[in-house]
Amino acid sequence: MNLCECWALLVFAVAASMSVAAQAPPISATLSVDLSRYYFKTPADELAARAELNAALAEMSRFKGQLNSTYQLLGALQQYDSVQKLFAKHEGYLHLRCSQDRKDAACDADKDLESDVDAKTAFLATEILAIPEDRLQAFLNEEPALANYRFALSDIRRDRPHLLPETEQSLLDQFQPQIGDWQYNLYEQVLASILFGTVQTASGALDVVRQRNLIAADPDERVREDGFKRRYAGFAGQRDLLAFALTHTVQAQTLLAKAHHYADAPARKYDSLYCKPEETRSLLAAMAQHGDVAKRYEKLRSQEIERGYHQPAHEWDMSAPLPGFTPPITSLPEARSIYHEAFAGLGKEYQAEFDALLDPANGRADILPGGAANRYGGGFSIGFTGGTSILFFGRYDGTFKDLSVIAHEGGHAVHHQLMSASGVSPSYAQGPHFLFESFAIFNELLLADFMAEHATTPELKRYYRERWMSIKGLDAFYGAQDALLEQAIYDGVAAGTVRNADDLDSLTLKIDGQFSHFPASTPELRTRWATVSLMYEDPLYDVNYVYGGLLALKYYNLYTTRREWFVPRYFALLKNGFNQPPAELLHQFLGIDFSGTALLNDDLVLLGRRLEQLEETPLDNDRPAN
Repeated sequence: MNLCECWALLVFAVAASMSVAAQAPPISATLSVDLSRYYFKTPADELAARAELNAALAEMSRFKGQLNSTYQLLGALQQYDSVQKLFAKHEGYLHLRCSQDRKDAACDADKDLESDVDAKTAFLATEILAIPEDRLQAFLNEEPALANYRFALSDIRRDRPHLLPETEQSLLDQFQPQIGDWQYNLYEQVLASILFGTVQTASGALDVVRQRNLIAADPDERVREDGFKRRYAGFAGQRDLLAFALTHTVQAQTLLAKAHHYADAPARKYDSLYCKPEETRSLLAAMAQHGDVAKRYEKLRSQEIERGYHQPAHEWDMSAPLPGFTPPITSLPEARSIYHEAFAGLGKEYQAEFDALLDPANGRADILPGGAANRYGGGFSIGFTGGTSILFFGRYDGTFKDLSVIAHEGGHAVHHQLMSASGVSPSYAQGPHFLFESFAIFNELLLADFMAEHATTPELKRYYRERWMSIKGLDAFYGAQDALLEQAIYDGVAAGTVRNADDLDSLTLKIDGQFSHFPASTPELRTRWATVSLMYEDPLYDVNYVYGGLLALKYYNLYTTRREWFVPRYFALLKNGFNQPPAELLHQFLGIDFSGTALLNDDLVLLGRRLEQLEETPLDNDRPAN
């Protein structure tokens, strides 16, 4: 028996086991990250190693005021690459330590170090802007090595109207923690003080916040309702302080945007993504106009719940299992075999990279079943040029949502690793975040599809088809819901119509009603604004899920209709880095028209077909004929 046959048998066994009911995650092997192998052996070693970073910053400072020749410009850009590599290693290490223990001193050190590095390198963009266009072109003609930085230089010069004098920018960078970071710190402290409590289930108590995925999928309607209401009651109990933190986030981001000569903070964010602000606003408005797509799926699930439980469906029932069916729980060893097969269609190299990421012997994943106190509960990945990418997931309970998060964050990690192996320079290892998100969301669509194809019962097949739709198929619309809400909050604070928690409640009900039937009948949902942590942690980031979700659906369509053409081109895009504007990269590698309208129209057709499949094939008719 060859290796492929072994894998196939293992996956078949795993899929077959998924019809077994389970209410709590099984005891699973923990995946631990080896910080000493990839970063620093001890915190003291990390502190000592900052001498090298400081030396690199000092070396870079020698170019300040000296970018008057080809040699000096090239030297400054190369030295900045060196600084970015060194900083990324320290930043990644501190971020991981902070996520393992939110009370670790690394949490403050991470932000302070970033602020310091930004302040000491702020002169580079300002001085590049000061080079006359004809002189810069002469530099590029004189030195072939400068061609590698052509797009990086043009990217800086694109921001000419918005870049500040070096002294002003350096001062803003230095005080960034006091200007724009304290609000999220406050948000986290407020949440840590809330006693959300637990919910009693047939298999024991579940934590309202950390185990909400298990609560939402519990077959007992009382458990789902209690968990939902306890969570929202916790946020509502601190709504005034949370509103204070959010409105001050908005005010700080607005002042920073205007200091950089933008009309407002949303315009600054949208422009940074190479998107025209007015076009992004139009796209978000169009998504709201098509909010019935999300409502259509919501109606389908509501009807299933009402038929199954013989009672009205509520918001807290949307992830409920149908009577007699318990959502599967997957152990980490089982999950690894599933990913191996699910991503086989992306090619052996991609498959091998994902395998390596989750191989316990490599120490590249930090995944803890059950989580821990003071541990960050979400997921993320870290990777940098010349380094090894790492995956972190704070609490693994074995639900499909957990599997999907690992597919997403693991996709980011593999992407970073592919760029690093391809020698992508630090200047091009970062780009518009919606492209990163599109690659990761695509992984989640592939995973759900794979699970549906290999399901062993009609109930399981439909379960995964619905997960395809609810978790990522509609991600662009749920992202638009959050992005529209956040944009409206910024507009309202600027206009003086959003000042407190009551105003935020009213605005939330208005926006959310465009995408869901439940806000009008579920009083708790008025406080949903307080649960959107990204509005505090990374202001205006949610728009990335709009563009990323639309692109992921486009990739999925190409993958399922033209796989042999798509896969090698997609893989080449992953390895390429971001050395062109996103629209040009998408057109060059995949022939995609990156206009919001074109993407939305194509994706509406795909989503319509998938919804029709669910609507026209109810569970009773999904059984194979005899």
